[in-house]
Amino acid sequence: MRAKGYYLTLVAMSFKFLMDFFIPAREITFIAFNGMLLMLVIVLRPSLHVSVRALGWTLVTLAFLILELCRQPENPISYKLLTLPVLAVLFYSAGRTMSSDLMARLFRLLLGFFLCCFVGNYLVSAALGHIESREFWNFEYANLLGSYVLIMLLPVNYVLSQRRRVPFASGIRMLFVVVAYLTTSTGAMVLALAICFRWRRMSPGRLILLGLSVCAVAGAGLAALYAFSRPDYDKIVAPFVLIFGGRWTQLVRSAQSAGGITEFAGDQQGSFTWRIYADLVYGFYIAHQEAWDTLFGNGIGGFMDVWNGAMPHNDFVLLLIDFGVVFLVLVIFHLLRLIQYVRRYLPGWLFVVMALVIRFAFENNIYSYYVISNAVIFASLVIGASKRDALHIPRRNGARLPAHLARSGG
Repeated sequence: MRAKGYYLTLVAMSFKFLMDFFIPAREITFIAFNGMLLMLVIVLRPSLHVSVRALGWTLVTLAFLILELCRQPENPISYKLLTLPVLAVLFYSAGRTMSSDLMARLFRLLLGFFLCCFVGNYLVSAALGHIESREFWNFEYANLLGSYVLIMLLPVNYVLSQRRRVPFASGIRMLFVVVAYLTTSTGAMVLALAICFRWRRMSPGRLILLGLSVCAVAGAGLAALYAFSRPDYDKIVAPFVLIFGGRWTQLVRSAQSAGGITEFAGDQQGSFTWRIYADLVYGFYIAHQEAWDTLFGNGIGGFMDVWNGAMPHNDFVLLLIDFGVVFLVLVIFHLLRLIQYVRRYLPGWLFVVMALVIRFAFENNIYSYYVISNAVIFASLVIGASKRDALHIPRRNGARLPAHLARSGG
C-alpha cells in the first residue's frame, strides 16, 4: 500500500496547480488550498516525522511570525506566512514516508499535470492577446510565472537524479528550459539552464577552460541578440552602458531622491537597470532609518513606506526592510550551510539550488503565496526524501554523511 503522504501530496498539489493557473482570486485560493489540505490530513491522518531540533526551529519561526502578525494584523500576507512552517513539517514528513521510486513516480505525475496546466494557461493567455505584452492569465506579471517554473526544477532534478537511467533525460531538461523561455522572463530562462549541468570537481586548468567557454558562448549569444533581437540585447547591456557611459552618478542621485528613472533613455531602462536602481533606493533608505528598524525591521509590508509601494525586486532586501538584519543574517547563514552541504554530499543539486537562490536575489517571491508555498512544499519533499535515503546510504561521492544523517532518528 502506498504511503499516505503520496496521496496527500498528489491530491493537494494537483488541486493547487489548477487554482494557481486558472482561478483569479488569490485570497479565495489560499483558503481553498489550506482547507483542502486540512481535510486530507483529517481523512488520511499521515504520520509526522520531525526531530526535536527541527520542531524547535518550527516553533521559533511560528512565534516570530505571530509577533510580526501582531505588528501588522491588518495585512493578509501575515496570515499566509503563518502556514509556511506547517507546510514544511507536513510535506517533509510526507517525503520521509515515501521510497525514492514512489517519490519519483509522484513527481512524474505532478510534472505532467503541471505541464498540462501551463499549456492551458498559455493558450488562454494567447487567446486573450496577452502574450505580446508579456502578460499571462492569473499571474500578476511574467516574472512570477518564471519563478513558478523555476521552482519546478526541484521535482525535475529529483526525477533525473535517480540511480536508474531516465529515458529522454536531455529532452526533459530542454523541455523545461523551453517552458521557462515561454514565460518571457529572461532571468528564468537563463537560470533554468542549471538543470543541464552537474557539479564536478575540476582542476584549475579545466575551470579556466570552462570560464573561457562560458565567455565565448555568452559573447556569441549577445552577438545573436544584437543581430536578431535588439530589444533583448539593449535590456542586457543597459546597466553597463549606464556605468561606463558616465551616467552612474546621475542614477545614484536620482535614487537618493527615490524618484523614477524616466529621465534615462528607453533602451537604458531594462529590467536589470531597474533592479540596480531599486537596490540603490532601498540602500539609501536603510542607511538613514533608525537602528531599531534596521535590526528588527519595519514589519510585514513595511516596504510600502519606502518607494511609493514599489517592491525592491530582491527578496533579501525585502527581508532586511520588513524583518531586519537579525532575521536576514539567520536566513543567509542557513542558506550558506545548505549550499555547503549540497556541494559536499549532493553535488547533483548544487546548480539547481544556486539558481533558486539567485532568483530570490533578483525577484520578489516571498509575498506571493502561491509561489513561495510551492518552494516550501517541493523543497520539504526533497529534503525529506533525501533524509530517508541518507538513512540507507552511508557514503555519497566518497564523503561520509554527517552523524545526524546516518542515525535512524528523525
